[in-house]
Amino acid sequence: MGLFDIKNDQIILNPDSLAIPAFKTIWDKDKTKGKTKATQVISYIYYMSDYKSPYSIYPEKKRKDILREEFIKDEKWSAGEEVTRAIQAYRDFQETHTMRLMRAARCAADQLSIYFEDIDFKEKDDNGRPVYTAKDVAINLEKVGKIVESLDKLEEKIQKEIKSESRVRGGGELGIYER
Repeated sequence: MGLFDIKNDQIILNPDSLAIPAFKTIWDKDKTKGKTKATQVISYIYYMSDYKSPYSIYPEKKRKDILREEFIKDEKWSAGEEVTRAIQAYRDFQETHTMRLMRAARCAADQLSIYFEDIDFKEKDDNGRPVYTAKDVAINLEKVGKIVESLDKLEEKIQKEIKSESRVRGGGELGIYER
């Protein structure tokens, strides 16, 4: 069973998910009619945490900013302790060992891209020698290609895991309310 569904372009918390304390706290805290604030926060949690989220392409810091702007619509809002707990709970419920490895690899890849963005060929060490040489960068870029291939293979493995978890007898697929 999935914790959330998407219906009419909105994130819907499955009723069974309200038994999970991290989500129940957020849901019960919202006193608005229609639970609009809870729905906004749950959307933030879903898109922040879900492996298949279209926002997963962004580094976590940037993703937080984008999601706050697009779903919470309050630039002063910050994820409190209960939201952080719900994000972690959601990640824990959906993650396999391979997914955990992929998340760590994505984080490392983000750090690697920052490294390449910050290279300054004019920077010198204490002895006046260049810190970065074109040759060193070229060697490292060659290694990046292998890293990208490895990430792609890991991604394929995860997709197979997800697909095998959603199979039912007779080769059918689970319906939206059966996840």
